[in-house]
Amino acid sequence: MEKYTKIAVVVVLCVLAASAGFLVSTLPYLAGPTDHSQRNRYPTEEEDRFALPPEPPMSMPMPTPVPRAAPESLMSKYAEKTMSVGTPESQYADTDTERKIIQRASLRIEVKDFQSSSDAVIDIVERSNGFISDSHSYVTDTGRKRGSTTIRIPADRFIAVINEIECVGDVKSKDTSGEDVTEEYIDLTARLNNSERQEQRLLEILDMANNTKEVLEVEREIWRVRTEIERLTGRIKYLENRVELATISVSLYEPEPITHSWGIRDAIRSAFECFVSVIRGLIILVGYALPILILVGLGWLVKTKLMPRLRRKRDGK
Repeated sequence: MEKYTKIAVVVVLCVLAASAGFLVSTLPYLAGPTDHSQRNRYPTEEEDRFALPPEPPMSMPMPTPVPRAAPESLMSKYAEKTMSVGTPESQYADTDTERKIIQRASLRIEVKDFQSSSDAVIDIVERSNGFISDSHSYVTDTGRKRGSTTIRIPADRFIAVINEIECVGDVKSKDTSGEDVTEEYIDLTARLNNSERQEQRLLEILDMANNTKEVLEVEREIWRVRTEIERLTGRIKYLENRVELATISVSLYEPEPITHSWGIRDAIRSAFECFVSVIRGLIILVGYALPILILVGLGWLVKTKLMPRLRRKRDGK
């Protein structure tokens, strides 16, 4: 019986050791979940950084596949009857080479009265023949108003409007930038001209087609070229809009009041949170320790109650 007693003690010790190891590994989580409530607070004056609203991606122009000519069978058949659509260098000479600059600016201004300053900005935009593309505002915990406005104004009024807006308050930060898209604009215009000439040639070939097969082949090519023309036209119009209308983002905010506090309220709040965290940890600890206590109790009962009875029965026999 002593042999069985030793085996039971070893098993109980192994279970206790495993439970203790698991309990130690979970100690970092006894303090409860991390408080993420501060992530939703309003930005403070020091943290408030105005950012320009996201612009559509201005990636480098992707190489456009070279337009394919009409089917070889039709080209050889109608080569002498169609007009020449070569692309000599003179065809690129009349491309508009005026610089295409996309202008942007952002201003962060401290004002005494948010509403009156915001109205002043709107008045400046209206007098400059511009418009407001985006606007939002909010009130902080201390009752101070903040907001941002994105405006679009003619490019030739870019500097003048910035100077007027700076007068509505105390400018804390100012950022201006310009993106040169002249090269992309010229490239898109040249590709568009080539596609339009190719479309014209295909239309002439379509008029001279003699059977249904030839008509279908030419119409397929016309559809492909027309799709490319629409894509290039859309991109050119987008660039022209960005060049003609500059973007200015204005962030207005009222200064936060200067207050002095001993921090007693914050200290009480922190103490209460720590008290709750400790109680939570103790409850979790009891939950983990309960199975261990049950095993220890069973081992104690086996050793103090069951083993003496078995020993007495064996001695009696």
